[in-house]
This record gives sequence, C-alpha cells and structure tokens, in this order.
Amino acid sequence: MDSNEKEIPISPFLNRIKKSWFPVAAVAGALTSFVAASLRTRPVPAGDPGSSEPPDSPTQPELTVLQIEPPVELQRKYAKTAVLGGDASSHPFRHSLTDIDIGAEDTIYSLGDDEVRIFGSDGTFIRKWNVVPKTGCLEVGPDGRVYVGALGRVEIYTPLGEHSGSLEISGEKRPAAVTAIRILGSEILVADATARIIYRYDTNGKRLGTIGDKLKTGSFMLPNGWLDIDVDSFGTIWATDTGRHRVTGWVLDGSPVADFGKFGMQSPSDFVGCCNPVNIAVTPDGNIVTAEKMISRVKVYDPDGTLLAFIGPENFDPKCTLIHLAVDSRGRILTADPIRREIKIFTPQIQGE
Repeated sequence: MDSNEKEIPISPFLNRIKKSWFPVAAVAGALTSFVAASLRTRPVPAGDPGSSEPPDSPTQPELTVLQIEPPVELQRKYAKTAVLGGDASSHPFRHSLTDIDIGAEDTIYSLGDDEVRIFGSDGTFIRKWNVVPKTGCLEVGPDGRVYVGALGRVEIYTPLGEHSGSLEISGEKRPAAVTAIRILGSEILVADATARIIYRYDTNGKRLGTIGDKLKTGSFMLPNGWLDIDVDSFGTIWATDTGRHRVTGWVLDGSPVADFGKFGMQSPSDFVGCCNPVNIAVTPDGNIVTAEKMISRVKVYDPDGTLLAFIGPENFDPKCTLIHLAVDSRGRILTADPIRREIKIFTPQIQGE
C-alpha cells in the first residue's frame, strides 16, 4: 500500500462480527503476539518499514515463515494474467471490495461499493446494480440469481438485479454474521461466523439442519470471526476452521469426511498466526485453494493436504486479513484484495512454459 493511501476502515458489518467475539479475541491477541514475536524477521514487502527488533533470544535461530522456500516449480504453477478494479481501471472500486464469485460462462461477479458488478471472463464490464448497504459476501446460483449476505439475512436478486426476496438467518443467540453462501442442489448453505456454524435452508427459508456442531467444541473455532465455505463437484462441503489451522470437509447430514492442515512457521504448507486459513475455494478438479492473513498468500492443496502450488505475498497487500477467492471453469484462481481493491486473475501454467 502506498504510504499516502489510507487503510480502508472496517465496515460496520465486520465490526459487528469482531465485537461479538471479544472474549476469544483477547486470547487470540495473546497468541498472535507470541507468533508475531517469532516472525519479526520475516521478509517485509517494499514500502513497509518493518521491524528492526532482534529475536527474543540471542541463543535461538531466527525464524521466518518462508525459511524453507516452496520449490520453484510450485511457485510457477500460476501466473498473474489480469487485474480488474484497481485505481487505473475504468471501473475502480472506490470504497470497498468484499467478495467475488463466478457465474455462467466464467463471468466474474464482484461485491463492492454497495454494488454487484459483473465482468466477462476477459474482464470486460457488463453491468452493475445497487444492493443493500453493509453486505459481506455473495453467491451466484445455477439459475443466475445472486445471493448477497448481510447481518442476519440473505438478500436475493434476479440475474438482472431486481430484488426478489430475503432469507432471514436466525442466529442461535445473536444476529447471524453471514460470511459465506453456497447453493448445493435445492439447498442454501449459509455460514454464520457468530454461531460458528453452517446452516442448511431450503428455498422457502426453512432451516433443514446444521454443519459443524459435531466437532468436539460443538462448533468451528474462529478467533478471527470469519467462516468461509465452498462445495466440490461431489457435494463435499469444505470449510475453514481457522482456530484449529485446518480445512475440513463435510457431507450434508453434518458428518465430517475429511480434514488437513496444521500450525507451523517454517514449512510453506503449514498455516501461521492465530487463525488460518481464512478463505477457501475449490477448483474444478477438486483441489482446495486457501488464503491466509498475517502473511498474505494463496496456496493450492490436493484433498489430502499435499501442497501443489503457491502464490506468494508479493501479489497482495501485506495488510490483507481477507483475500476472497473464486475459481472458474478453466482453473483460473481469482483473488479479491480488499485493501488495494483489486481483483487479480492467476492462470494455470502449462508445464514447460
């Protein structure tokens, strides 16, 4: 971020999420401070003054997250091929960029500035419409309808942007913080970061069940107050369990079927900080894409947790706490950087290019 550019303020929607988590946030803050002390010598992006403090103990080796660099071939699996919505764009996001998704024919849907904007797969602007304020996520259904998440509800729009209804999301004890929406068959899956649960609804708004309550704690662990989900072609629901540094897989009845990930500060396949990975997406061939905060980076794993590709922090603003993800039918990874307010497209590279 340029030194003259102001950091985008946290929206009231995200503020509400964070305030509802003040007891956990205190614990998470202590853990983050401990991890940060170990990461003081990590590579600092250009323009960041960084830290000149020495390691806590002169007898201990300096620790950096990327002390063990990813193999070069993993770093070359994807190349940045396009940027949408930046300050130089003819359609810049002026105030916010809060989510992205893929529609039919790889059209790109974005949520920002209280608008849904649609771009062609080549980045050509198609149309936009206004949505209710203070929204945090969106989903494009198979029929072209667009679902936009706000505090305690999901707003539904026709493919042309006409408001066609609302789905009230009743939280367990507090208003639901809707942070992700996915359509699976005839069901609407809604991630509630306040209750730390995934809800299942039918199209009439009837709740059919929950996912995540079979964990030992009865819910996901979310010190950062964010829960993201995606669905693969087999109907497996993949979710971030950030406090456990894990990616988890579920079926509709709420049974866990897969998981991978662990905390670590040296291997690039591990997840750092108090709570990672934060965002998730699934590729057409079933691999899992994750995004992290603290070190802003995107990685690709197979469903067993083997690291397949690495998109490094040089591509994102170091202050990102959320890097929203989507993957199109060609396997291109789209990322939304909410600090720089840019959508970046990373294209798979043919081996030997």
